Amino acid sequence: MDHTDRRSHLATDDADGDRSLGTRGFSLTEVVTTLAIIAILAAIAIPSYQTQIRQGRRTDGQTALLNIAIAQERFRANCNRFADTLAGTRHCGDGESATSVLGLAASSADGHYALALSGVGTSGFTASASALGDQTRDQSAGVSCATLTIDQDGHRTPLPCW
Repeated sequence: MDHTDRRSHLATDDADGDRSLGTRGFSLTEVVTTLAIIAILAAIAIPSYQTQIRQGRRTDGQTALLNIAIAQERFRANCNRFADTLAGTRHCGDGESATSVLGLAASSADGHYALALSGVGTSGFTASASALGDQTRDQSAGVSCATLTIDQDGHRTPLPCW
């Protein structure tokens, strides 16, 4: 087969019945259609992915709060009261007005939550984890999970976020 035969072998009939060389590639319509489909899939998938990421990060705050509750129980067994401060060197404090320190970090392990103690007394405490950054948009069953709490009895709020 010589050079001309190969070329005529690739020739096809176009809409007018003329013989022309076969074209390669995609038409503009095919490219635009493909891009539109990709854009629609991305618009559906990305928000769902971000929701799953936030839900996974929520465990960072939950774990931190459970660790605080356990540390508070240990602290109370040794000091006969709950600690009123998280960060610093752990100590019981002397006297009624002295500050007692739990000795834990004021942020969660992965840094997605700021931690705090409130309502600390001889019989109870409330520990809270406040979301930071994009984590503030976290929700579960229509309830905001931006602030998670646990108390001395293990009561957790908001319940759908646990």
